[in-house]
Amino acid sequence: MDELQFLVTLRNNRDQIIRNWLNEFLENGLEIYEMKSFLQEANSYFTFMLDIGVPFDEHEHVRGVPGYYKKLFENKISSSDLLHSNHIWRNTLMQFIEEQMQDNRIPMNAVRKINHRLDQFERYVFDYYNECTNRLLADQESTISELHEARMTIIGKMAASMAHEIRNPLTSVLGFIKMIRHQISERSYDKLTPYLDIIEIEFQNIQMHITGFLSFSKKDVIEEPVVEVSSNSVIDTVISLIHPRIIDENIELDLDSIQDTKLHIQKIAIQQVLSNILINSIDAMYLVEGVRKIRVSSRLEGDSYLIAVTNNGPEIPYALRDSLFTPFVTSKKEGTGLGLAISKQIMNRNQGDITFTSNPNETTFVMKFQPVPSLVNMKK
Repeated sequence: MDELQFLVTLRNNRDQIIRNWLNEFLENGLEIYEMKSFLQEANSYFTFMLDIGVPFDEHEHVRGVPGYYKKLFENKISSSDLLHSNHIWRNTLMQFIEEQMQDNRIPMNAVRKINHRLDQFERYVFDYYNECTNRLLADQESTISELHEARMTIIGKMAASMAHEIRNPLTSVLGFIKMIRHQISERSYDKLTPYLDIIEIEFQNIQMHITGFLSFSKKDVIEEPVVEVSSNSVIDTVISLIHPRIIDENIELDLDSIQDTKLHIQKIAIQQVLSNILINSIDAMYLVEGVRKIRVSSRLEGDSYLIAVTNNGPEIPYALRDSLFTPFVTSKKEGTGLGLAISKQIMNRNQGDITFTSNPNETTFVMKFQPVPSLVNMKK
């Protein structure tokens, strides 16, 4: 039997081969999208398989792949089912050849061509499925991004409105505090000054939180100027603010190797970042039995100045690590997931960065700054 006779024999037995394949297909529990189009596709595929003289890319069946297989993809017919279907098709064909042509010499060259054609089509369909999958993922990511952007826009508008409503009365309060300082007698000044200092510190604390929420506003409403400050003054101010809670939570605070330098930063905003990290450290140790420790250290390292905060609380879950600085991501039951996201924005705005490492024994957050250039050069 030559190649032409072989192909004619297969064509003459088209119905039987397809029927055998369909029976095997159903016995394996594979899903059929729609029977009529399914059988039309099977007949078209059979014709394509035997048209070994027609170049693959020019065949009508190949050109029809986007139309039919797009419907399969949209109806969630898996690529695994498609692969299984093609394997059943090939097995059915080989079984027919073995059983019906055992008395004839089978032209293996034609069999190889058919197998090659089936392989080509299988790869082509899988490439198309991958393309559809990638397009779907891109669309989903775009939708998620748009929803996230819309959410951030709403939060930004709320933040700007809230800041305006809060800052107005706070400005009045600050003005009256200054008036009180100027008008109280020297005799009363020493007694009242500590209380006025606390009021001003708490006022600054509120300002820090307002500044953070404004980070999500689409409008550039962050008005705090960049100033040259001592790094130690930033650390000392924040420590003094949260020290009462550290005592209440029975936490050991270790100020380790604190190295002072000058920084060009938005002071109140950076204080908020350090405050967020320290408060998160305190919260993280809520369930820690035994000694609870927080260690704060700072140092010049190369061209950078680092402030590190370490706690011996539980390890940060791996599932959260890649998105820890993303808005609304939090491991706290009552957390908003905004603190670290705000902190990241503030550090970026101050030409710095914030990173972390975590293991079962401790977690460390590091704030990285660019110190005043002259001081770095002196160190070198």
